[in-house]
Amino acid sequence: MSVLPHSSDKESKAPQPAPSEARVKTIATSALKVAERIAKLADETANQTKQATQTAVSASKTSLQRAVEIGRESVLPEIEKTGAKLKERTRPDRLKHDYREYLHLMHRRVLDAPIEQLFFKPTKDPVPLAGLTIRGPNRAHGHDYRPTPCALFEWTISAIDHDKSRLTFVDYGAGKGRVLLLASQFPFHAIGGIEFAEELHDDATMNIAQFPRSRMRCRNVECVLDDASQVGPPDGEAVHYFFNPFSREVFAEVLENLVVSYRTKPRRLYLILVDPPEVADLIDHSGVFQKLEMPLVERTKVKLLSPYDVALYRTLA
Repeated sequence: MSVLPHSSDKESKAPQPAPSEARVKTIATSALKVAERIAKLADETANQTKQATQTAVSASKTSLQRAVEIGRESVLPEIEKTGAKLKERTRPDRLKHDYREYLHLMHRRVLDAPIEQLFFKPTKDPVPLAGLTIRGPNRAHGHDYRPTPCALFEWTISAIDHDKSRLTFVDYGAGKGRVLLLASQFPFHAIGGIEFAEELHDDATMNIAQFPRSRMRCRNVECVLDDASQVGPPDGEAVHYFFNPFSREVFAEVLENLVVSYRTKPRRLYLILVDPPEVADLIDHSGVFQKLEMPLVERTKVKLLSPYDVALYRTLA
């Protein structure tokens, strides 16, 4: 059996006619319209994009202008205020004042606390003279009570290179007796205070009576109620302590008493002035005292850690 295809098995295919000219024109016209629509759509998109860009740029300019206005109205004034505050706080005198206040706080809350708790009558708070009972005519020349920082007193006394058992310690304006009892922890020959406010004198007397005797290397401690200008100095060698207790006029009277006593009996006398007033010229012109420089260690402590300046003088003898 023949496996070759028979001519009768093949399908006959008729040739396809070519597209007419009209059909070609129709297709070309449609393609042109589509192209025009695409071009138009592209133009519209480009215009929209351009408008959006212009709107965004305009908005950004407006926002920037508004931001500048806000900065001028709000931010710049705050910056100027902050700058002014910073400039004020960094002025040398302001920095010195703030550091001094910090030192006051440090002494009051930290360094003074161990001794302060030993006093029967608290000594840590300042007391104005207004309302107190004053002995003598110099109320107007007296200054309010202020406590001496305990550490500062120790640094100052340590600067005196002399046998303390030969020295009498005298505190002018003894207040509540804090300095007298701080001095009692050194081996002075005797310790005396002068206070012209009766209420402060009473507190000092009570504190002396109640202070632990085990802490006292000198138990010969006394506080008298009187005007400092009316009390003469002790005859022997002595340390005279002034925490700016009164005016220049009263200090001049007290200094004159010391000078007269010294010329009658030349001997070793010391002056300690804490927070000294303007009296250096009086001391220099007395012809009796010369200013001493504190030892390096004590001088450094006072320089860096004391809220008050200290001046130390000694007689020429």
